[in-house]
Amino acid sequence: MTTHHMLRTAVDVSQLRALSSTQGRFIAAILCFVIFTVAKIAPNRPLVQDNEKLEPDAEAVQSFSDRANCQIVYVLGVEGTSHHGVTPILETLARQQIDPATDSPYDVSYSNEHLRAALFGFHKETRTIDNESMVRQTIRKICPHNGQKHVIMEDASFPCGTDDDPRSYRIHRQWWWKQSTMEQIAMSDTALNHPTNLDLFYKAFSPYADIKFVVLHRPFIETIASRAEYDAIVKQHSVVIRGFMLLIRRFLDSHPVDNYTGNRLWTLICVEKIGNKYYGEDEERMNSSRQRMLSHLVDFFGWSRAECTDCFLKWKESRKNHLENLGKENVAMLIEHARKLGGIWPPQVENPLEEQKCSL
Repeated sequence: MTTHHMLRTAVDVSQLRALSSTQGRFIAAILCFVIFTVAKIAPNRPLVQDNEKLEPDAEAVQSFSDRANCQIVYVLGVEGTSHHGVTPILETLARQQIDPATDSPYDVSYSNEHLRAALFGFHKETRTIDNESMVRQTIRKICPHNGQKHVIMEDASFPCGTDDDPRSYRIHRQWWWKQSTMEQIAMSDTALNHPTNLDLFYKAFSPYADIKFVVLHRPFIETIASRAEYDAIVKQHSVVIRGFMLLIRRFLDSHPVDNYTGNRLWTLICVEKIGNKYYGEDEERMNSSRQRMLSHLVDFFGWSRAECTDCFLKWKESRKNHLENLGKENVAMLIEHARKLGGIWPPQVENPLEEQKCSL
């Protein structure tokens, strides 16, 4: 309602002023003050605040009516599990899809700034991830109702960045995690909300978007070795990473299927089984395994085209000698840490492909 309408629908103050009683003159004075105040602040103050729940208008109902045309794919894994190698594969696979309903290609977005602001607090977004008005604004931006199928990909790792990272995370990496246990980290509010809160993300966005998680697993020692310097020493980095493995596992166990379709909410990629090193010189076996994984992913996403000759063009194999770089003492310690992950990580999927039977 505009200020003009509020003034038009207000009580006729002139009639109250005409009252001879003291009470009438008092009421008139109060109403004049209220109307003047509203008129003064209304242009600068939204009538509906950000923390209020909005009722969808006609445009919003139209925009949110087709959940199937808005898909968010989150490549989910701890730091060091080859996000930047896997996500380009999925992006290439998505870009070759054709929507049978419109015969047009998917609109694919990777590291979308609007979604990142909502998930992580980037661009100084201060509202909470489950703020209803922010969620709807984000959906309108990432999935405009233009008849296209939109696929938005995100792959920020858990944890992500440094404790003094200049990006405006709502919750930054915490120095005290290094001195904690994996259980203490997984239970803490700071870790549960860094870089985003997975549970709140799914609850807030799933009414409007088909959300899919692709979980990454890389052999534990390689995972730790790839980013060991992030937490000063290997032992501390191992504690932090195991804490987030436990946190992610609990999320996966509590969300096996999508609440709206009943389909699997997440699937698993064993990173070592899409790499060259695992197959040695057996290129034919490697290509067959990669194609089986792509076919599985297409089925999981609800897409149609699994043949993808360009999907692995950007894949780069790590040439690091992790065992040599870590040293014998650290390797022995990490083997013991890996044993403590038994039954926790890697997560298990029903009826796994051979390519989903990961080695710890």
